[in-house]
Amino acid sequence: SRVENTINLNKLDQLAKGAEINLTELGYTKLLGTGKITKALTIQVPAASKSAQQKVEEAGGKLVLPVEEAEASEE
Repeated sequence: SRVENTINLNKLDQLAKGAEINLTELGYTKLLGTGKITKALTIQVPAASKSAQQKVEEAGGKLVLPVEEAEASEE
């Protein structure tokens, strides 16, 4: 079992310096929808809550989620 290392939108908004951020490389496992995001970001992350995804898209950004995991969880 992997250790969950979550990050919320507030923290992400402060952390992001450019238009893209790779949370997977930074060691985060899930993006949560707490707080708000002001930047349009392209975010790579292993998993994200529905509210986080909505808020990111409303801010003009998008989430890049791993395809394998999405397929695996549907079985």
